[in-house]
Amino acid sequence: MAGAIGGAGVTAAGVSSGVSAERPRIAVLPPEIAARIAAGEVIERPASVVKELLENALDAGATRIEVTIEGGGSERIRVRDDGWGIPADQVVEAFQRHATSKLRRAEELYAVATLGFRGEALASIAAAAEVDLTTRAAGATAATVARVRDGVLVGVGAAAAAPGTTIEARELFAALPARRRFLRSAGSEARAVTQVVADYALAYPAVAFRLESEGRELLRAPGGGALRDAVRAIHGPAVAEALLELTHEAAADGDEGEPEPPRALVRGLIGPPSLHRANRRYLHLFVNGRAIGSRAIVAAIEQGYAGLIPAGRHPLAAIAIELPGEQVDVNVHPTKAEVRFRYERFVFAAVRRAVLEALAAQPSVSSGESWLAGVARPLGGSFAGRSVVAGARPAPQPGRFGPEGGPAVASPFAQRGAPASLEGPAPGDAGGEAPPFAAPFATGVSALRPLGQVDRTYLVAEAADGLVLVDQHAAHERVLYERVRAARARGDGTPDGGALAQPLLQAAVVEPSAGQWALAAALAEELAAVGWVLEPADGAALIVRAVPATLHGDALRRRDSLDAALALSEQLDAIEAEERLTGPDRVAAALACRAAVRAGDALAAEQQRALLAALEAAETPQSCPHGRPTMLYLGHDALAGAFGRR
Repeated sequence: MAGAIGGAGVTAAGVSSGVSAERPRIAVLPPEIAARIAAGEVIERPASVVKELLENALDAGATRIEVTIEGGGSERIRVRDDGWGIPADQVVEAFQRHATSKLRRAEELYAVATLGFRGEALASIAAAAEVDLTTRAAGATAATVARVRDGVLVGVGAAAAAPGTTIEARELFAALPARRRFLRSAGSEARAVTQVVADYALAYPAVAFRLESEGRELLRAPGGGALRDAVRAIHGPAVAEALLELTHEAAADGDEGEPEPPRALVRGLIGPPSLHRANRRYLHLFVNGRAIGSRAIVAAIEQGYAGLIPAGRHPLAAIAIELPGEQVDVNVHPTKAEVRFRYERFVFAAVRRAVLEALAAQPSVSSGESWLAGVARPLGGSFAGRSVVAGARPAPQPGRFGPEGGPAVASPFAQRGAPASLEGPAPGDAGGEAPPFAAPFATGVSALRPLGQVDRTYLVAEAADGLVLVDQHAAHERVLYERVRAARARGDGTPDGGALAQPLLQAAVVEPSAGQWALAAALAEELAAVGWVLEPADGAALIVRAVPATLHGDALRRRDSLDAALALSEQLDAIEAEERLTGPDRVAAALACRAAVRAGDALAAEQQRALLAALEAAETPQSCPHGRPTMLYLGHDALAGAFGRR
C-alpha cells in the first residue's frame, strides 16, 4: 500500500513511525517570550547592562557618569549621567525594541558614528530586570519617570530631577532563574563591571567616571581629557608615568574603483618592555571610540614586543584606532564587542608599526626593572601581623596522567603501596602490554637520587626501578600548595614551624588597579588565610603589613629581595587567571605558583635533593595544582627495550 507499511504511518522525513502524533503548528512567539530571547543575546551578565547604559550615556553627550552596583550588579545597577536626556514625549518609545534616534536609512549601517544604534538596549534590559528611568531633557522644566516590570511599561509620571538620565535595574534575571544560575560570584561580576567602566574611562578621558560597589568607591577617573590621567585612575601613578606616547598615521593607495583608500590613525599609550603583565587584561583596544576585543590587533601589538619581554608575559597598552566609518563593520556581534575591518592586514600593519616606532624612540630599559618600581613606599615602624585562617578543603584525589598524543606515562607515586595503572596500550601494541617508557613501579614509593638538571627546567633522578624526569616548577608548586593548605588548616604556622605570615619591617602602600582592588576586596578572607595582611587606605590604596611566609621562607628560593607590591600584583593576576580551582584553594594555588622556582632557575645539588624529597612526601605528587604532570617515568624494561637490550 502506498504510504504505509504494516499499518505504521510514514513521517514527513520518510521514516516509519509506529505512533501517530500531531505536530505542533508553526506560530509566532508571544511578544514577552521573544523579548526575553532577544534580551539574552544582548544581556549576558551585569557587565552587559552597564556597557549598554554607558554607551547610551556617552552617545547622549554626557561629561560625567556615575555607576553604582550591589551584589555584583545582579541585585542593583544604577547609572546616572548628565547628558541630553530623553524628551518626555519619547520615553514610551524608548523602551520598544528597535527604537532608536541614531539610524534612519539602511545605508547608515555602513558608517555608524555612535556607540549604540540598534535600539535594543533598554528593551533588552527591561525584559531581564525591573527598570526605573528618570530623565530630564535639556531645557525641560520637569523630569519624566517611567517604571517597567516584566518588559511592560506600568507607569509614567513627572518628577523633579537634574538634567540628564538615571536608569536603575534591579533583580537581573529574576524572571529567568536558569540564566541567573549561570552568573558567577558577586565578586567576579563586580570585577567584570569594573573592567567595562575602566575601558570606557580610557576610551573617553574627557568624561569623568565613578564606580561604586557596596558603598565603596572602586574607580574614579577625573575626566580632564588626558589619557595618562585616566590610566593613572585605572592602573595607578607608577604605571601611568612609565607609559610611552604612541602616534602613527597610515594611508595606502586604494584599489581602482574603491570609494575610500585605506587609512588609519593609531594613538595611545603603551608600556616600555620592562612593564609587562601575566595576562592580557591590561590591553585596552578601541576603534572609533568603541571598546573591542580583536585577536588580530592584540597579535599586532605583541609582535611589536617580540624579543623584548619574557615569554608568557604581555604588554600593557591603551590604543585607539580611528578609521573611516565605512572601513569598519560594528554590526557583526550582538553586543558590539567585536568589529570587522575592511582592510584588516592594513590595520594590523599600522598598529604593529605604531608600536615599533614608539619603542624605538625610547632609550633601552633593563628587563630586570620592576614595572611597579615606586608604587610601594615605606612607612615607619615594624608590624607583627597575624592572619585570619579559613577552613581547609579536601585534598585533590590522585589521578593518572600522560603526554598528549603519546603513550601514557605512569608516576611512581600514583598510589601509595600499589602499582600505578596505565592508560592502556599504545597503538600497535598487542594484548594490553605496557608501552615503551611507561613501566610503573611495582610497589610503593621509591627514593629518588638526583642526577642533574636539564635546561634549568627539568631534574633527572634515578629511582629503584628506572629513571624519573621532574618538572621543577610543577613539582615545587605542588609541594608549596600542600604546605599552604596544611598551614591554613591548622592556623598556627607552616609544617617547619614558621609563621604563616611574614611581617614586613616597613609596611608598603600599594596602589593597585581598579580591578585588582575589587578582587582583593572580594577575596580578603582567602588572602588573609594564606598570610597576606592587608588594610584599606585612603582612596583605592592598600597597606601591606605582611606577606605569606611561603614567599620568603622556602630554601629553594633564591631571590635577593621581595617587592611586596609586585608580589601582591602577581598574586592577584594569578588568582584572576585561575580557572580550575575555586575558593581558598584558588588563592593557595596562585600563591604556590608565584612562590615556586621557575623554569630557568639553576638549582644546586642540595636544592635538587630537597625538592625531590619534598615531592616524595607530598600527598598528591603526580601533578601540580593546575593538573600538569610533575614527572615522567621510564622503567628499566623500557630503557632496555629502547637500547635493544631485550
